[in-house]
Amino acid sequence: MAQVIIGVDAGTTVIKSVAFSLDGEELHKSSVENAVDRPESGWAEQSMVTTWKKTAQTLSEVEDQLDDDEVLALGVTGQGDGCWLVDEDGDPVRPAILWSDGRASSVVQAWQQSGVSERVYDICGGTQFPGSSLVILRWLKENEPERYEEADTVFYCKDWLKYKLTDELTTDPSDASLPYVESESAEYSDEVLDVVGMPEVGEMRPDLVPGTDVVGGLTRNAAVETGLPEGTPVVSGFIDIAASAFGSGAANPGDGSSIVGTTSVNQTVLDEAPDDDEQTGILLTLGVEGGLWTKFMSSMTGTPNLDWAIEEIMDKSSFNLVEEEVESIPVGSDGLIYHPFLSSAGERAPFLNPNARAQFMGLNQEHTQAHLVRAVYEGISLAMRDCFTHLPQNADEVYLSGGGANSDFWCQMFADCLNATIIIPEGTEFGAKGAALLAGVGTGAYDDLPGAAATTSSVAQSFEPRPKKVQQYSRWYDVYTDAYEATFAVWDERVEALEDLRYMSQSAGARPNKKTVVGKDTVKGGYDD
Repeated sequence: MAQVIIGVDAGTTVIKSVAFSLDGEELHKSSVENAVDRPESGWAEQSMVTTWKKTAQTLSEVEDQLDDDEVLALGVTGQGDGCWLVDEDGDPVRPAILWSDGRASSVVQAWQQSGVSERVYDICGGTQFPGSSLVILRWLKENEPERYEEADTVFYCKDWLKYKLTDELTTDPSDASLPYVESESAEYSDEVLDVVGMPEVGEMRPDLVPGTDVVGGLTRNAAVETGLPEGTPVVSGFIDIAASAFGSGAANPGDGSSIVGTTSVNQTVLDEAPDDDEQTGILLTLGVEGGLWTKFMSSMTGTPNLDWAIEEIMDKSSFNLVEEEVESIPVGSDGLIYHPFLSSAGERAPFLNPNARAQFMGLNQEHTQAHLVRAVYEGISLAMRDCFTHLPQNADEVYLSGGGANSDFWCQMFADCLNATIIIPEGTEFGAKGAALLAGVGTGAYDDLPGAAATTSSVAQSFEPRPKKVQQYSRWYDVYTDAYEATFAVWDERVEALEDLRYMSQSAGARPNKKTVVGKDTVKGGYDD
C-alpha cells in the first residue's frame, strides 16, 4: 500500500486536487474551472458555495484513482487577498469579493492621501490595494452595511475550504499578512485596525494557525462529499504565492521564485523580516518554526497581455508560430515599448496606481504586428525585472513556473532581463505540491520545509543569462521605467477626462466639482497582494 499526500490549489479560475507520492511525484489529479462573476465593470466575485462544491468534486475524482493508497494528510492553498465572509452559522454572507476586484479604489486613494497606507505598511509590511481584505471590508461597511453587520468571520479562499473540510474557522499568518499580522511577531495586530478606524474587525478574525500545523480532521459530511477517509488530517496551509515557491523548490533564504500566469508573481525567500524604508513589496510572514518570510511583488496582469496580443494583433492559433516571427526582432523591438498594465484595477507592483493602463510607446510606420507582440513579451519580462529590482535581496537563481515557463524563447528572455539563472522545475502543479509538502511536514513525513523541498524537487531545464543581452536589456529597462513614470499624471487626467466625457454626453457643459484622483499620490514601490 503506497502512502500519498493530497494538495488542493484553489486558484482564481481553476481548482486542482493532486495526489503526490512522498518523493514528490504527481500521481493523480483532477481540475475544474471556477467562474469569476462580474456583476459590474471592474468587479470580480465568486460563489463560495460553488467553490466548495467544485473542490469537493476534484477531491472525489482523485480519491477514485487512489486504489488502495493511504492518504496521510490533506493540504490546501488558494488565491490570496479578497474578502470571504461567513455569518455566525458558518454560511456565506455574500459572494466572495476577489483580489482582482477594483470597486474599492476610492478607499485606497483616501488611505494614501491621509497617510493610513504608510502606517499600515510599517506594521504589516504591505501597502493596501483595492482587492485587499481590509480595504474591501471598509467598502462593505460604507456600501453594504447590513451585510457587514451580518459577517461573523473574515478569512480567505483556502480557509473557507478548510472550514468545509473540518468545521474549524482558521487562517494562517501568510494569508493574513496583509494586513492583519504584525510582520516581526507573526501575531495579529490590533494597531492596524485602530489605524484604519475599524477596531470591530478584531472580533471577526479567526484563530491564527501556523501553516504546517494540523487544524483538524475531515468531518463525516466532508468525507461523504469527497470520498476521503473521515479524520484525515488537514493542515493550515499557506497563501498560494508562498506554497508555489516551496512547491517549485525555492525553499532557502536567497532563492527567487516567479509564477508567470494570470498575474506575474515574483518573490524571494528570506530568513528575517527586512528593514524597508522604501516601503516596497509585500512581506509574507510564514510563522513557521525557525522563522521564514517571503517578500514578493505581483504585477496585476501576466500572460493575459500575451493572450490579448496574439488574439487581437496577430491572430495566431499557436504560440510557436508567433515566436518564430518575433524571435528575429532585436532587443528593444526596434524602439517599441509596451507597459503591461492591462488590468482594469490598474497596477500594484512595483508601484500602486489604480488608474495605470497598458500602453505602447515609440510606435512608427515601420513596426509590424510581430514588433508589437515582441514588445509585449519584453514588457512582461521588464515588469518582472522591475519587481525583482525593488525586492530586498538579489536572486541569482529564479525558479520559474506558470504558463510562461512553457516557452523556451521567453525563459531565455527572462534570464537575460534578470541577469539570473532561470530554473524550470520538474512537475506542473507547484501550488498543490506546496500545500502537500506543508501537510507532510505537519504530519511528520518530512522534518521541515527546506528538507521537504530538497527531497521532492528536481530540475527539468535551466537557462543562463547571455552577457550581451543582459547589457542591452539593462539599458532598455531604464527607458521602460522612465516612460511609465512620466505617464503617472496622464493616467489620472485620463480618468477625469472620461468622467467629463460621460457627463457631457448626458448634459451640456463641463462636469462641476471635479474630484482629485490619485495621480499626485501614486505610490512608487508600493504594493500589496
